[in-house]
Amino acid sequence: MPPSKKSNSLNITMFPASYGDSFFVSVGEDDLDILIDSGFSFTYEDHIKPKLTELNTKNKSLDFLIITHIDADHISGALSLLEANNLSKIIDIKNIWHNSYRHIQNKPTNKKEISLKDQRILQQIMANGYKKNRTVVQNHKKNLSVKQGSSLASLIYKGGYNWNKQFNNEAICVENDTNIKLSNNVNLILLSPEKSKLQKLMKFWEKEFRKLGISRAVLDNHFLDDAFEFLVSREKPINKNIKKNISSKEVNIEKLMAEDFEEDNTPTNGSSISFVLEYGSKKILFLGDSHPSIIERALRKQYQQEQLWFDAIKVSHHGSHKNTSPSLLSFIDSDIYFISTNGAKFGHPDLTTIARIIGRKTSISRKMIFNYETKISKYFDNEELKKTYNYSIVISAADETFTFVKD
Repeated sequence: MPPSKKSNSLNITMFPASYGDSFFVSVGEDDLDILIDSGFSFTYEDHIKPKLTELNTKNKSLDFLIITHIDADHISGALSLLEANNLSKIIDIKNIWHNSYRHIQNKPTNKKEISLKDQRILQQIMANGYKKNRTVVQNHKKNLSVKQGSSLASLIYKGGYNWNKQFNNEAICVENDTNIKLSNNVNLILLSPEKSKLQKLMKFWEKEFRKLGISRAVLDNHFLDDAFEFLVSREKPINKNIKKNISSKEVNIEKLMAEDFEEDNTPTNGSSISFVLEYGSKKILFLGDSHPSIIERALRKQYQQEQLWFDAIKVSHHGSHKNTSPSLLSFIDSDIYFISTNGAKFGHPDLTTIARIIGRKTSISRKMIFNYETKISKYFDNEELKKTYNYSIVISAADETFTFVKD
């Protein structure tokens, strides 16, 4: 799908982000530019920064920076971006969406001071910072760690950016709003998180604090953005049952589709910001790392249809088997599926997820677009399977643009 020269188009670039996410969306006729998640620091240096520098030379701004949730593979590049932008402006960032502690904390109940013990524990959390990560990027190792120090929330605050402005500076959740007009021709339909998922994240955070011996008074009386993000980002990943040895003899699409489904229950993924971008008649579904039951419920409420078609779907949680349910797939479909991961750390995408997507009977040819060649993409790039299940495999170039022209 080559880039369109027409201005009445929505363009999507899926940046290389190791096992993370980073998508750039632009709409020419509205002069609208959106960055959805930011991968790791190398994603920023190699891909995001050049794109933003190009925009700035054209006297354009980044209209929205949307960070879907607190995971290193989604926020690390944004830390590098805001650190640099706060020192010497690379580009004007008009709006940032990011749920931090200050947005989802409980109401203060007392005014006790922080004890010396609590201060020392907090200082240690700050010193530890975000979780360190190293993995293979393309054909060489890169350090995916983020710099220690400020959290993303602190950088947003220090930079004085419009923060969750479209939600009255409060938490981004469906209870606060679901229909946001981003520009003249682009609407955003918020699908998640629900407030209950944000409350679950707070309970997880409070539990981790109690393990460290910090008193309740600290939770009730102070904005602890750094400590909140540093601890939450260390949440353990979900257990996986992916088959490690892939061969046509041992993998059966129908058997994979028939496997029992168990939904992801991690608090961080449950807090993921997910939405539909509507541009004319075009609908693009961005699922972040969301929980499928929440998405299905929100979509049915919003559209009230028996079957729902999207012009593209960004698959949830890099194709994890716990984030794409058979029930959701019985309701939605598309001829384009974006899958962002190099499979280096968690082995995503899972065989079961791809099988569930392609195994459904269809009269259209589904296109599975990966931003890296992985063991799973290689397995499914099989002529017999592609003919039987009517799909194709595409490995996108690093900065390739996919264009959707408004009807």
